[in-house]
Amino acid sequence: MTKGIVKNSQSRADPTMRDRTQPIPSSLFKVGGFGTLTIYKMAASPFWYARYYEDGKIVRRSLKVADKKEAIKAAKKVFVDLKHRKMNNLPFTKTSGFEVCARGLAKENDARFKRGELSKQKISYDAGRLEADLLPHFGKYEIADIDYSVISDYINKLSTKDRPLTINTLKIHLSHIKTILKYAQRVGVITGLPAFPRLKTTDTARPWFNSKEYSTLHSVCRSRIGTKIRVDTKAGKFLRNVEITQDVYDLIIFMTNSFIRPTDIKVLQHKHVAIIRGKDTYLRLTHPPTKGHGSPVVTLKKAVEVYDGLLERQKAEGFGKPDDYLFCPQQLNRDYALRDITRQFDQVLKVAGLKTGSNGDARTLYSLRHTCIMFRMIHGEGIDLLTIARSARTSVEMIDRFYAKHLTAEMNIAQLQSGAID
Repeated sequence: MTKGIVKNSQSRADPTMRDRTQPIPSSLFKVGGFGTLTIYKMAASPFWYARYYEDGKIVRRSLKVADKKEAIKAAKKVFVDLKHRKMNNLPFTKTSGFEVCARGLAKENDARFKRGELSKQKISYDAGRLEADLLPHFGKYEIADIDYSVISDYINKLSTKDRPLTINTLKIHLSHIKTILKYAQRVGVITGLPAFPRLKTTDTARPWFNSKEYSTLHSVCRSRIGTKIRVDTKAGKFLRNVEITQDVYDLIIFMTNSFIRPTDIKVLQHKHVAIIRGKDTYLRLTHPPTKGHGSPVVTLKKAVEVYDGLLERQKAEGFGKPDDYLFCPQQLNRDYALRDITRQFDQVLKVAGLKTGSNGDARTLYSLRHTCIMFRMIHGEGIDLLTIARSARTSVEMIDRFYAKHLTAEMNIAQLQSGAID
């Protein structure tokens, strides 16, 4: 479940925020001759709302008008619609409620997960966020009643002193809300989306290894192949032994020369690899799409050397067939395979003294991908961001936002001074 999600978020909400969605007592007006039909206003919206009790249920509707006389007319139409539904044994409440659409999207995403389009982790995180936070706030609303003020109230009450969520986490919540509303739009419940609050973020450069650090990492890992490193709990009790294997050593070099993501390790098989030998020697990787990008990944020449050695070794061990995986082929549980190789890499980082970068950010397997991209930006002769982005299965915007931040004028001094006028 996403970090920071708690089950009792509703109880922690700021009372003043709850007051904004409660009827203003002085605005309550019972529409004569229409049973329990009442209109009211609340601080969170400029519009009037209708409230009606029937068969032990409360129905609320936004009337979408600010004038009281117009609100009374609109409320009477709501009353007639509700009576029509009751007489014809139709659902008393509309099927356009937030929860109905949220559940519909979840069902659609489950089908996409079964087709391999979404990860199990995303499904799990979305389900946790929906139950813990979104439904307690939005569950009482019709989709058409959700506007900027309702969404803004949610964001304002979500992050508290007891639960200080980051801007990026809040953005994930906004994205989830927008996805649900887009689903509602696709199925015809609403015709357009409301305005969304804007959250300002500061992009943080991704941690990577400079040439000296990478050389240290490379050497330390090679010297530790076949050894076991003891891992203890924070309390100092033995947890496990982690054996450093040839796989993690090969992976360090391969990732630094191929742009792949750690999640690619789970799916990359020999049938996805084409060796191109000629004027330029490289690998073409055509594994399944990751993060919405499915273009082929083109590696550097060094990755071919690593792959040749890896394939030769695996064939001697009975692997190396088209459907076998490049890394940890003996482990068919690919989630476990990624966890195992991640543990190994983490221990190598600690032994090498490279667990954190100069700015204090923790390094992970992703740092090898970042290193590959940074090395091309620094050492690639005249290479453009679009070429890097295509092979890294990302966008030029992401390269510019998260990698170019590391660049200094001195790193590319030769290119900077090329063509200088005497």
